Amino acid sequence: MKLSLLTQGQPFIPPEWDREFQQIHVDSRDVAAGDLFIARQGGAQDGRRHIDDAIARGAVAVLAEGELAFECASGGVPVFSTPELTLQLPLWLQRRYPQNQLLPLVGVTGTNGKSSVTQYIAQLASRVGKKSGVLGTLGNGIWPDLQPTRNTTPDLSIVRRTLQQLDEQQAQLVALEVSSHGLEQGRVAGLQFHTAVMTNLTQDHLDYHGDMENYFNAKARLFRDFPLQYALINCDDGYGRRLLQDSAVSAARYSYGQSQQADVRYSINGYHHGLLTADITSPWGGGSLALPLIGDFNLANAVAAIAVLCLQGYEFPHLLEAARSLKPVAGRMELYCRDVIDHQGTRTQLAVIDFAHTPDALANVMAAVKQVAPRQALVFGCGGDRDRSKRRLMADVAVRSGVDVWLTDDNPRFEDPQQIFADVLTAAGSDTFHTEHERSVAIASAAASDAELIVIAGKGHENYQDVGGVKHPYCDEQVLLGLGFTKAGDQYD
Repeated sequence: MKLSLLTQGQPFIPPEWDREFQQIHVDSRDVAAGDLFIARQGGAQDGRRHIDDAIARGAVAVLAEGELAFECASGGVPVFSTPELTLQLPLWLQRRYPQNQLLPLVGVTGTNGKSSVTQYIAQLASRVGKKSGVLGTLGNGIWPDLQPTRNTTPDLSIVRRTLQQLDEQQAQLVALEVSSHGLEQGRVAGLQFHTAVMTNLTQDHLDYHGDMENYFNAKARLFRDFPLQYALINCDDGYGRRLLQDSAVSAARYSYGQSQQADVRYSINGYHHGLLTADITSPWGGGSLALPLIGDFNLANAVAAIAVLCLQGYEFPHLLEAARSLKPVAGRMELYCRDVIDHQGTRTQLAVIDFAHTPDALANVMAAVKQVAPRQALVFGCGGDRDRSKRRLMADVAVRSGVDVWLTDDNPRFEDPQQIFADVLTAAGSDTFHTEHERSVAIASAAASDAELIVIAGKGHENYQDVGGVKHPYCDEQVLLGLGFTKAGDQYD
């Protein structure tokens, strides 16, 4: 595409400086030969400072934010400045990467469950012979070949570019995690969603949004501001029930949950032969559901994924059968086991890795594992430079769980780990916690106890620990593997 076709006069591109370009990038690190670099002016980052780097990497032209101006940079690369770049960018991206309306796009938002629902959608679609794309925390691409991403909801340029690539790869459906930050910062501006899902809303990101009302309204934008065909909402959640009654939501609304009023209703039977079983009724039929997963919330996420695919026209009975082979999302209730020989003889010890880093998510995890093994231990921490008010709430959950607790570091970032500990330990009853800053040592200590099941919460799939702004290699799974644990089998494939 040529610059003049992209901007269509805003700004005007003289014919002698009109360049053909390949891809559009807003991060100079992603620029390759032949690409266009967009230099936005921001708060924490000013893209104009990276123009030289983008040109060195092969950018053939630059559109920068600023007063209307032009300059010829090194190597004869044109740099056009325009004061309305931020407003123009969504339209430019739409022109370069027009969204195929025949490729259904599903947006999933909520405090917890976004990764699980999007990946369950992709897994189930794959099981019934359909190619599904995913964009989110755990990567972008055709399931299961996902490439790493920097944000839950990537920049709009990445979303647009990836959607085009997925269409070219003949994806038949795309599931996109939509964060509150992504909605507020325009990372999904102008996209055409077929279906939107609201999983739940609990305290998180108040350091950014200020209060729960702002947080809710940020999430609700996905349902109020986009021309959806369907809205699928968890009616077991108070904010979900509020959204179901919102007159600003024009899409056809479907509710899911255990409530008798739910359009897609499920009731839990329990665990049988390693499977979480439930009965489900829906507008597309009813039946029995069996999942090789732990946790009632995993059941809710699987039900949401099934409902999304039914709204796309997939066959309900086929999806029920496919659900027997669902795998937990990386770092979400991942189960590990090892044989331990001690004074009790030989016994099996279990461990669960989960990304839970909010009070509600941690409470859900602890409730889920309570019925699996009677003697348990919990290893958790709280991130630095994040909402301090939830630290005591996390500790309250840990105290109420009634298990042995090891408090350890999560991602301290630029905050003093000892100050994070001090905030956590203000909770009543937290004086019984074991404290150990070295996360691997805390896990090993919990594993050396008589606990039959160890919950390791907070970092999930992350393969680093952020200390002082430096991401050091670290992985909870690798610690477990080093202690002799193995990942739970694939017996239901």
